[in-house]
Amino acid sequence: MKPFKYILSLLCISALILISGCGQKELSGLKQKPAGQPRELLMWLVGSESQAKEIQNIGNDFFKDKGISFRCEAISWGDAHTKYLTSIAGGVIPDIGTMGLTWGTEFGTLGAMLDLAKEFPEDIKIIKEKTFPGLRNSVEYKGSIYGIPFDLSLQIMFYRSDMITNPPATWAELADTLRSLKPKGKGMIFDWGSMSWIGYASYLWQAGGDFYNQEKTSSALNSEEATQALKFFTGLYTDLGVPKTQIPLEQGMRIGDFPLAISGNWKIDSLRLTAPEIKGKWSIALLPAGPSGKRTAFMGGRVIGIFSKSKNKQMAWEFIKFLFEPLAQTRLYEAARLSQDSYLPSNILTWDKLPMEPEFKLTLKSQAQDAKGPPSILGWDASTRFIEEAIQRVVLEGADAKEELAKTAGEIDQRIKK
Repeated sequence: MKPFKYILSLLCISALILISGCGQKELSGLKQKPAGQPRELLMWLVGSESQAKEIQNIGNDFFKDKGISFRCEAISWGDAHTKYLTSIAGGVIPDIGTMGLTWGTEFGTLGAMLDLAKEFPEDIKIIKEKTFPGLRNSVEYKGSIYGIPFDLSLQIMFYRSDMITNPPATWAELADTLRSLKPKGKGMIFDWGSMSWIGYASYLWQAGGDFYNQEKTSSALNSEEATQALKFFTGLYTDLGVPKTQIPLEQGMRIGDFPLAISGNWKIDSLRLTAPEIKGKWSIALLPAGPSGKRTAFMGGRVIGIFSKSKNKQMAWEFIKFLFEPLAQTRLYEAARLSQDSYLPSNILTWDKLPMEPEFKLTLKSQAQDAKGPPSILGWDASTRFIEEAIQRVVLEGADAKEELAKTAGEIDQRIKK
C-alpha cells in the first residue's frame, strides 16, 4: 500500500502543478509582457477593417513614446453582441470597445464597463455639452454613462430635385406630394426603417409621442399621439403607395420610379458612386414636420467605452478623449468616406471643420439637432419585436392601431427592468 500511496501523492502533486500552470496561463490570456516590454492596449471596433486600420494609424501616432503598444481589431456587427457577452463571461475582454448605442448601458449594468460619469465627471460634463442632444439621451442611464458617442448615423429624406422642386415640409405636404406622384407610377420608399420600429419612430416623435413616459417607468405607446403616428405611417403604405417590401434607394432614385426616399446619411456617398448619371438631379432634405411641429428623425451610431478589467484605464480614457476631438473625428470621417463607412461626427464642434458640401452639411447638422436615438432603458432591445409585430398587423392585416399599441404597451411594461 505504501508504494501505491506514494505514487498517488506524486500524481496529485503533478496534477495540481499542471492545473495551477494552466490556470495562470488562462488568466493571463498570454497578454503578459516580459519585463521591459511595453504594455498593450487593445481596442475592439464594431465596424470595417478599413476603419480599424485608420484608428490603428491614429493610435500609433498617439501612443508613440508613451510606453504602450496599441492594437485595434475590427469585429462585425453580426457577431459583435455575442462576442462581447462571451468575452465578458470569460473575463477576456479588450481595454476599449465600440458598440451599439444601447449596449453600453446593457454591459455597464452587468458590471463589465466603467461608469465614465463617475470616474471622469469633469471630462464627461464637457463632452456632454459638445454632443448632440439626441445622443446624450441614448447613452445616459440613471446618471451613469458607460460609453460616450463615438459617431452617429442619421435618417434623412432624399429627393430627385429634377422631379420635385420643393421637398415636402409637413405631413400634409408629404401626403399631397405622394398623391400627385401616384398616377404617374411614382412614389416614395423607406430604404431605412421599412415596416419597422425605426421607420415608425420618427413619426411617433413628430406627433409628440414617445416609446416611454418621461420617468421611464412605463410605455407611452397607448397615447393618442402614438396612435395618430401609426395611422399616418400605415396610410403611407395602404393609401399612398409606399412599397411594403424594401427597395434600395440607389435603384429607386436612379431610374426615377421613387423620387422620394427615407434612408440613412451613408447613402449619400453610395448614391454618388452607384448612380453618377443623376449627378446634380438629387438632393437631401429634413424629414417632414408632424403635428408637434418637430421634424425629429431617428439617429443611430456607436458608443465607445472602457471595460472594467482594463489595467490601462487612464491611458484608455486619454485616447477616447483624443478620438472625440475634431482633429481625430475629421480624419476618421475623411477615411470612412473612401470605404463608404459614412458615419457622422458626434462632436458638434467637428462640423465646423468637416470637409462636406455646405448645403449638405447644413441639412445634416440641422437634422442631427432634431433627432433621437433608441431609449437607454434595460429591456428595450427585447421589446422592439412587439412594436414591429404591431406595425405589421396594422399595415398588412388591417388591425386597429389603438388596440395594437395598447397591447404592445403592456408587453413593453413587462420587460422594463428596474
